[in-house]
Amino acid sequence: MKKTLFIAAMALSVTGFAQKVNGKLGFSKGQKLELITETKKTATTELMGQTMESTVNSSITEVFNVEDATANGATIAHNVKRIVFSANGMGNSQSFDSDKEEDRKGEMGKVMDKALKNNYKMTVDPYGVITAVNVNDTAKGSKNAEAEAMTELVSTQLGLKLGTPKQGEISVFKILPGKEIAQGDTWTDSSSADGQKRTTVYKVNSITANEILLDYTEDININTTQQIMGTDASIKSDDKVVGQITLDKKTGLLKRKTATIDTKATMEAQGMTIPSTGKTTVTTTLKTL
Repeated sequence: MKKTLFIAAMALSVTGFAQKVNGKLGFSKGQKLELITETKKTATTELMGQTMESTVNSSITEVFNVEDATANGATIAHNVKRIVFSANGMGNSQSFDSDKEEDRKGEMGKVMDKALKNNYKMTVDPYGVITAVNVNDTAKGSKNAEAEAMTELVSTQLGLKLGTPKQGEISVFKILPGKEIAQGDTWTDSSSADGQKRTTVYKVNSITANEILLDYTEDININTTQQIMGTDASIKSDDKVVGQITLDKKTGLLKRKTATIDTKATMEAQGMTIPSTGKTTVTTTLKTL
Protein backbone atom coordinates (compact mmCIF):
# COMPACT_ATOMS: atom_id res chain seq x y z
CA MET A 1 0.00 0.00 0.00
CA LYS A 2 2.79 2.45 0.89
CA LYS A 3 4.52 1.67 -2.40
CA THR A 4 1.29 2.33 -4.32
CA LEU A 5 0.77 5.67 -2.57
CA PHE A 6 4.37 6.69 -3.31
CA ILE A 7 3.98 5.90 -7.01
CA ALA A 8 0.70 7.85 -7.11
CA ALA A 9 2.31 10.83 -5.41
CA MET A 10 5.18 10.78 -7.91
CA ALA A 11 2.73 10.62 -10.80
CA LEU A 12 0.89 13.67 -9.47
CA SER A 13 4.20 15.49 -9.08
CA VAL A 14 5.20 14.81 -12.69
CA THR A 15 1.76 15.92 -13.88
CA GLY A 16 2.20 19.16 -11.98
CA PHE A 17 5.47 19.92 -13.70
CA ALA A 18 3.91 19.11 -17.11
CA GLN A 19 1.52 22.01 -16.64
CA LYS A 20 0.43 24.22 -19.51
CA VAL A 21 0.24 28.01 -19.69
CA ASN A 22 -1.53 30.33 -22.09
CA GLY A 23 -0.37 33.59 -23.65
CA LYS A 24 -2.81 35.95 -21.96
CA LEU A 25 -1.20 38.88 -20.15
CA GLY A 26 -2.15 39.94 -16.63
CA PHE A 27 -2.01 43.75 -16.48
CA SER A 28 -3.42 45.68 -13.50
CA LYS A 29 -5.01 49.12 -13.68
CA GLY A 30 -2.63 51.69 -12.18
CA GLN A 31 0.39 49.44 -12.70
CA LYS A 32 3.65 51.24 -13.57
CA LEU A 33 6.31 49.27 -15.40
CA GLU A 34 9.91 50.25 -16.11
CA LEU A 35 11.71 48.65 -19.06
CA ILE A 36 15.51 48.98 -19.17
CA THR A 37 17.42 47.86 -22.29
CA GLU A 38 21.22 47.74 -22.05
CA THR A 39 23.30 47.18 -25.18
CA LYS A 40 27.01 46.53 -25.69
CA LYS A 41 28.25 46.46 -29.27
CA THR A 42 31.62 46.01 -30.96
CA ALA A 43 32.01 46.41 -34.72
CA THR A 44 34.67 46.23 -37.41
CA THR A 45 34.26 48.38 -40.54
CA GLU A 46 36.26 48.31 -43.78
CA LEU A 47 36.64 51.80 -45.29
CA MET A 48 39.04 52.87 -48.04
CA GLY A 49 41.37 49.94 -47.37
CA GLN A 50 41.47 50.52 -43.63
CA THR A 51 39.97 48.45 -40.83
CA MET A 52 38.36 50.40 -38.02
CA GLU A 53 37.13 49.16 -34.69
CA SER A 54 34.29 50.78 -32.78
CA THR A 55 32.42 50.17 -29.53
CA VAL A 56 29.05 51.39 -28.32
CA ASN A 57 27.44 51.03 -24.90
CA SER A 58 23.90 52.28 -24.48
CA SER A 59 20.96 52.15 -22.10
CA ILE A 60 17.38 53.28 -22.56
CA THR A 61 14.79 53.42 -19.78
CA GLU A 62 11.13 53.43 -20.77
CA VAL A 63 8.09 53.71 -18.52
CA PHE A 64 4.69 52.14 -19.23
CA ASN A 65 1.66 53.30 -17.22
CA VAL A 66 -1.32 50.94 -17.34
CA GLU A 67 -4.27 53.34 -17.41
CA ASP A 68 -6.91 50.65 -17.77
CA ALA A 69 -6.99 46.86 -17.75
CA THR A 70 -9.89 44.53 -18.49
CA ALA A 71 -10.42 41.00 -19.75
CA ASN A 72 -10.33 42.45 -23.27
CA GLY A 73 -6.88 44.02 -22.93
CA ALA A 74 -5.21 47.15 -21.57
CA THR A 75 -4.59 50.81 -22.34
CA ILE A 76 -0.96 51.76 -21.71
CA ALA A 77 0.82 55.14 -21.86
CA HIS A 78 4.51 55.14 -22.80
CA ASN A 79 7.31 57.64 -22.31
CA VAL A 80 11.10 57.60 -22.53
CA LYS A 81 12.65 58.30 -19.14
CA ARG A 82 16.35 58.27 -19.95
CA ILE A 83 18.85 57.59 -22.75
CA VAL A 84 22.55 57.09 -22.02
CA PHE A 85 25.30 56.04 -24.41
CA SER A 86 29.02 56.18 -25.08
CA ALA A 87 30.64 55.48 -28.45
CA ASN A 88 34.25 55.19 -29.56
CA GLY A 89 35.52 54.76 -33.11
CA MET A 90 37.65 56.28 -35.88
CA GLY A 91 39.67 58.17 -33.27
CA ASN A 92 36.61 59.92 -31.91
CA SER A 93 34.48 59.46 -28.83
CA GLN A 94 30.94 60.62 -28.11
CA SER A 95 28.76 60.35 -25.03
CA PHE A 96 25.27 61.45 -24.11
CA ASP A 97 23.11 61.39 -20.98
CA SER A 98 19.60 62.78 -21.29
CA ASP A 99 19.61 63.53 -17.54
CA LYS A 100 22.30 66.19 -18.17
CA GLU A 101 20.99 69.54 -19.41
CA GLU A 102 24.22 70.37 -21.25
CA ASP A 103 23.92 67.11 -23.24
CA ARG A 104 20.28 67.77 -24.15
CA LYS A 105 21.23 71.23 -25.47
CA GLY A 106 24.21 69.94 -27.48
CA GLU A 107 24.35 68.64 -31.05
CA MET A 108 23.57 65.07 -30.05
CA GLY A 109 20.67 66.34 -27.98
CA LYS A 110 19.15 67.75 -31.17
CA VAL A 111 19.51 64.38 -32.87
CA MET A 112 18.00 62.51 -29.92
CA ASP A 113 15.20 65.02 -29.28
CA LYS A 114 12.60 63.06 -31.25
CA ALA A 115 13.55 59.85 -29.47
CA LEU A 116 13.21 61.49 -26.06
CA LYS A 117 9.75 62.73 -27.01
CA ASN A 118 8.61 59.30 -28.15
CA ASN A 119 5.46 59.42 -26.03
CA TYR A 120 2.34 57.56 -27.06
CA LYS A 121 -0.65 55.64 -25.75
CA MET A 122 -1.49 52.20 -27.03
CA THR A 123 -4.30 49.72 -26.55
CA VAL A 124 -3.41 46.03 -26.60
CA ASP A 125 -5.55 42.91 -26.73
CA PRO A 126 -5.25 40.19 -24.02
CA TYR A 127 -2.20 38.73 -25.81
CA GLY A 128 -0.29 42.00 -26.32
CA VAL A 129 -1.16 42.73 -29.97
CA ILE A 130 -1.63 46.48 -30.54
CA THR A 131 -5.18 47.42 -31.51
CA ALA A 132 -4.81 51.24 -31.40
CA VAL A 133 -2.08 53.88 -31.02
CA ASN A 134 -2.46 57.54 -30.10
CA VAL A 135 0.70 59.64 -30.56
CA ASN A 136 1.08 62.81 -28.47
CA ASP A 137 1.75 66.07 -30.33
CA THR A 138 5.15 66.39 -28.65
CA ALA A 139 6.14 62.99 -30.06
CA LYS A 140 5.41 63.93 -33.65
CA GLY A 141 8.57 65.97 -33.74
CA SER A 142 10.17 67.34 -36.87
CA LYS A 143 8.61 66.90 -40.30
CA ASN A 144 12.10 67.00 -41.81
CA ALA A 145 12.54 63.58 -43.44
CA GLU A 146 16.35 63.85 -43.47
CA ALA A 147 16.45 64.75 -39.77
CA GLU A 148 14.21 61.82 -38.97
CA ALA A 149 16.37 59.49 -41.08
CA MET A 150 19.48 60.69 -39.24
CA THR A 151 17.80 60.05 -35.89
CA GLU A 152 16.81 56.57 -37.04
CA LEU A 153 20.33 55.80 -38.29
CA VAL A 154 22.01 57.01 -35.11
CA SER A 155 19.50 55.13 -32.96
CA THR A 156 20.11 51.92 -34.92
CA GLN A 157 23.89 52.25 -34.60
CA LEU A 158 23.49 52.77 -30.86
CA GLY A 159 21.25 49.73 -30.51
CA LEU A 160 18.27 51.86 -29.48
CA LYS A 161 14.83 50.80 -30.65
CA LEU A 162 12.84 53.99 -30.48
CA GLY A 163 10.17 53.77 -33.14
CA THR A 164 6.50 54.36 -32.40
CA PRO A 165 4.50 51.11 -32.74
CA LYS A 166 1.63 50.76 -35.18
CA GLN A 167 -1.81 49.20 -35.02
CA GLY A 168 -1.62 45.48 -35.79
CA GLU A 169 1.97 45.12 -34.59
CA ILE A 170 2.98 43.24 -31.47
CA SER A 171 3.90 45.21 -28.36
CA VAL A 172 7.06 44.64 -26.33
CA PHE A 173 4.89 42.55 -23.98
CA LYS A 174 3.77 40.05 -26.63
CA ILE A 175 5.98 36.96 -26.40
CA LEU A 176 3.85 33.85 -25.80
CA PRO A 177 1.58 32.52 -28.57
CA GLY A 178 -2.20 32.70 -28.42
CA LYS A 179 -2.50 29.07 -27.38
CA GLU A 180 -1.58 26.83 -24.49
CA ILE A 181 2.02 25.68 -24.33
CA ALA A 182 3.95 23.15 -22.24
CA GLN A 183 7.60 22.36 -21.61
CA GLY A 184 9.34 21.38 -24.85
CA ASP A 185 6.82 23.13 -27.13
CA THR A 186 8.09 25.33 -29.99
CA TRP A 187 6.53 28.01 -32.19
CA THR A 188 7.60 30.58 -34.77
CA ASP A 189 6.79 34.29 -35.12
CA SER A 190 7.58 36.27 -38.26
CA SER A 191 7.06 39.82 -39.48
CA SER A 192 7.95 41.97 -42.48
CA ALA A 193 7.71 45.77 -42.60
CA ASP A 194 9.71 48.82 -43.72
CA GLY A 195 12.46 46.75 -45.34
CA GLN A 196 12.94 44.47 -42.35
CA LYS A 197 12.13 40.75 -42.16
CA ARG A 198 12.24 38.98 -38.83
CA THR A 199 11.79 35.28 -38.00
CA THR A 200 11.91 34.10 -34.39
CA VAL A 201 11.78 30.49 -33.17
CA TYR A 202 10.89 29.92 -29.50
CA LYS A 203 11.18 26.80 -27.35
CA VAL A 204 9.85 26.32 -23.82
CA ASN A 205 12.87 25.36 -21.72
CA SER A 206 10.98 24.98 -18.43
CA ILE A 207 7.88 25.99 -16.49
CA THR A 208 8.15 26.32 -12.71
CA ALA A 209 5.76 27.53 -10.06
CA ASN A 210 6.80 31.15 -10.62
CA GLU A 211 8.54 31.46 -14.00
CA ILE A 212 8.52 30.42 -17.64
CA LEU A 213 11.94 30.06 -19.29
CA LEU A 214 12.19 30.25 -23.08
CA ASP A 215 15.11 29.71 -25.45
CA TYR A 216 14.96 31.47 -28.80
CA THR A 217 16.83 32.08 -32.05
CA GLU A 218 16.14 34.90 -34.49
CA ASP A 219 17.06 35.89 -38.04
CA ILE A 220 16.74 39.58 -38.96
CA ASN A 221 17.25 40.78 -42.53
CA ILE A 222 17.26 44.51 -43.37
CA ASN A 223 17.25 45.97 -46.87
CA THR A 224 16.42 49.67 -46.91
CA THR A 225 17.39 53.02 -48.40
CA GLN A 226 17.75 56.17 -46.30
CA GLN A 227 18.55 59.81 -47.04
CA ILE A 228 21.76 60.83 -45.23
CA MET A 229 23.03 64.38 -45.76
CA GLY A 230 21.22 64.59 -49.09
CA THR A 231 22.56 61.25 -50.36
CA ASP A 232 20.71 57.98 -50.79
CA ALA A 233 22.35 55.25 -48.73
CA SER A 234 21.49 51.60 -49.27
CA ILE A 235 21.73 49.59 -46.06
CA LYS A 236 21.67 45.80 -45.91
CA SER A 237 22.30 43.63 -42.87
CA ASP A 238 21.83 40.10 -41.59
CA ASP A 239 21.57 39.40 -37.87
CA LYS A 240 21.77 36.01 -36.18
CA VAL A 241 20.39 36.09 -32.64
CA VAL A 242 20.52 33.58 -29.77
CA GLY A 243 18.94 34.30 -26.40
CA GLN A 244 16.76 33.45 -23.41
CA ILE A 245 13.60 34.96 -21.96
CA THR A 246 12.25 34.71 -18.41
CA LEU A 247 8.56 35.44 -17.92
CA ASP A 248 6.46 35.80 -14.80
CA LYS A 249 4.20 32.73 -14.80
CA LYS A 250 1.27 34.46 -13.10
CA THR A 251 1.05 37.47 -15.44
CA GLY A 252 2.91 36.31 -18.55
CA LEU A 253 4.91 39.56 -18.44
CA LEU A 254 8.60 39.78 -19.23
CA LYS A 255 11.10 39.69 -16.37
CA ARG A 256 14.39 39.40 -18.23
CA LYS A 257 15.55 38.90 -21.81
CA THR A 258 19.08 38.34 -23.08
CA ALA A 259 20.39 38.24 -26.64
CA THR A 260 23.71 37.71 -28.38
CA ILE A 261 23.70 39.07 -31.94
CA ASP A 262 26.18 38.47 -34.77
CA THR A 263 25.82 41.01 -37.59
CA LYS A 264 27.07 41.26 -41.17
CA ALA A 265 26.17 44.50 -42.94
CA THR A 266 26.98 46.74 -45.89
CA MET A 267 26.19 50.37 -46.64
CA GLU A 268 26.42 51.71 -50.19
CA ALA A 269 26.56 55.45 -50.85
CA GLN A 270 28.25 57.73 -53.40
CA GLY A 271 29.74 54.76 -55.21
CA MET A 272 31.34 53.32 -52.09
CA THR A 273 30.54 49.99 -50.44
CA ILE A 274 31.28 49.87 -46.72
CA PRO A 275 31.13 46.36 -45.17
CA SER A 276 31.06 45.74 -41.44
CA THR A 277 30.68 42.96 -38.92
CA GLY A 278 29.63 43.23 -35.32
CA LYS A 279 28.77 41.43 -32.11
CA THR A 280 26.13 42.78 -29.74
CA THR A 281 24.81 41.70 -26.35
CA VAL A 282 21.46 43.02 -25.19
CA THR A 283 19.94 42.66 -21.73
CA THR A 284 16.35 43.76 -21.12
CA THR A 285 14.67 43.82 -17.72
CA LEU A 286 11.13 44.76 -16.75
CA LYS A 287 10.15 45.67 -13.22
CA THR A 288 7.14 47.09 -11.43
CA LEU A 289 7.68 50.51 -9.86
